Amino acid sequence: ASAISGMTWSPFLIDYLAFVFLASVGVLQFAASLSRLTALLIFRSIRVARVSGAALAVAAFVWFFVSDTRNVNDFEGGLDANVQALALFVTVLAAVLATMVVSSLVNMRMNGAPASPSEGVDSLRRTTYFRALPQSVGAAWKDFCRLTKKYSSG
Repeated sequence: ASAISGMTWSPFLIDYLAFVFLASVGVLQFAASLSRLTALLIFRSIRVARVSGAALAVAAFVWFFVSDTRNVNDFEGGLDANVQALALFVTVLAAVLATMVVSSLVNMRMNGAPASPSEGVDSLRRTTYFRALPQSVGAAWKDFCRLTKKYSSG
């Protein structure tokens, strides 16, 4: 196995990354379906998203632990706690980003009202993430400029 930045890419780590990614996407789909954030769903049907999300999360967990011996300490081929924490963070972040990209592409034709910056995540009930982002960033920039103006020389 090759080492990148001191991390050994073992089959155990690769399995961990794959199954955490799948479980995270499943949990995101399940949670978005419960919250009715339809623009965050990969499947257009809330029911299909809920069932497939729950199935994906459970299947990833079961498959990870059934496919091989996983109760192994880090001296015998398991994951060091620091590597596991970093891998979990990066993989969940990748799952969130992938969900935002794929759901924005799948729901590209969703023509909801423009997002109000004060709505936050609730705007994903009628508009995609990448449509809501510009309004939110623009409003945050205007607020930043307004709030810092009295402290600047210009």
